[in-house]
Amino acid sequence: MGAQVDLSQRAFGLMSPRQRESWTYVASLRVRQGMFLGAFIDGRPVGAAICHDMLQWWHGRAVPMAGVASVKVAPEHRGKGIGRQLMTAVLALIAERGYPLSALFPATMPLYRSLGWELAGSKYEAAVPARSLWSLPPRPRSAGLAPTMPPR
Repeated sequence: MGAQVDLSQRAFGLMSPRQRESWTYVASLRVRQGMFLGAFIDGRPVGAAICHDMLQWWHGRAVPMAGVASVKVAPEHRGKGIGRQLMTAVLALIAERGYPLSALFPATMPLYRSLGWELAGSKYEAAVPARSLWSLPPRPRSAGLAPTMPPR
């Protein structure tokens, strides 16, 4: 997993020790679930992507969705088609697992748009006085969802 952490840091920037611990924990879960894809040259990782099992609400019902994250290609290997091959494999995995939807936050649009993703969604903002939240009960953890942080 150390080589993947190195690749992530070269693609996205340095991680704090706590971020590294959290990312490694979640990535290890996705590896065990078969939801972590890697691209390799001569046995060395040059790219990767993670899929998360998620839900999106449509017309009042939850629909399975693959959340695509941590898509990266080593800087020295960009522009060689690795990203396209990786994302094509991600799409195959999503279809194989039966997800009718997928979502990601693209850093660039041409690659993702050429493979079928499109910009969508809305952003809403609301100002809520903190004192009005005081009477709300604590939110229980959702059953069946993997924690995003390692247990302490």
